[in-house]
Amino acid sequence: MSNSFITQPARVHAIWMSRRRVLDKLRQNRFLMNSKTIGAFLILVPIALLVTLAPLLPLQAPLETNLMAMMLPPSLEHPFGTDRMGRDIFSRSLEGVKVSLQVGLSVAALALVMGMLLGTLAGFFGGIIDRAVMVIVDIFMAFPSLLLAIGLIAIMGTGLVPVVMAIAIADIPRFIRLQRSLVLGLRTRAYIDAARTVQASQFWLMTRHIVPNSLAPMLVAASISAANAILVEASLSFLGLGIMPPAPSLGNLIREGQLYMEQAWWISTLPGVVILLIAISFHFLSDGIRQALDPRSRK
Repeated sequence: MSNSFITQPARVHAIWMSRRRVLDKLRQNRFLMNSKTIGAFLILVPIALLVTLAPLLPLQAPLETNLMAMMLPPSLEHPFGTDRMGRDIFSRSLEGVKVSLQVGLSVAALALVMGMLLGTLAGFFGGIIDRAVMVIVDIFMAFPSLLLAIGLIAIMGTGLVPVVMAIAIADIPRFIRLQRSLVLGLRTRAYIDAARTVQASQFWLMTRHIVPNSLAPMLVAASISAANAILVEASLSFLGLGIMPPAPSLGNLIREGQLYMEQAWWISTLPGVVILLIAISFHFLSDGIRQALDPRSRK
């Protein structure tokens, strides 16, 4: 009895101290405690939870029609109303958000990996590799990204994978140029020269010094690219070149409702608000990453 009586307060104190250390680490984490990051999470986390839990929610299926409930305004049963075929706009918007997040994150990941790979090779080695890569980059950057994506989709066809590939190919040249400029500044640093004097290999220099020190601005660019990819995908779907009906996408939802703006404003307006919120949240996230990783932003 006496041992348990003595050890119980100690156990409670140990648990309290461990939780306090966790809270202190969270307070010191400049990324999680950043106001822009918190704003992004307040938007993205509820949307991601709704998309994940959508099959468990008492919602009408995205493709299910109900001719007895056509053009209904927003209500508790249909939070975003219904369209001209009686389909629930809220469930269709959640499916469209799923597509938008897949496109945005996939494009950002592809552009980040390919941009860092080719940009590092071009900036670090220079010479013919640099000239060859930059000629291709200049050719692609001569076209506006949306027009380039439209041209690539005309070649590859419509659908999720062609849309991701088209937007990523249009975005990769900007990542290559950014990474190349970062590498050109890093390869002349003193610690790189010091590593060369001890016979460090080129691969070791790139993986241990060049890539880690250029990662922060590239992550900021990737979060901005995700937001832009979501907007480009919505534009392509609105033009009938992205995700094709009846598969729901936020862009084609806006397109379907543009003819009924006077009678049913919610068909186009509410999915448009969702696109705006997602794009704003990714831009907030990019600002949060920049402020967390930039030593000049420390107070």
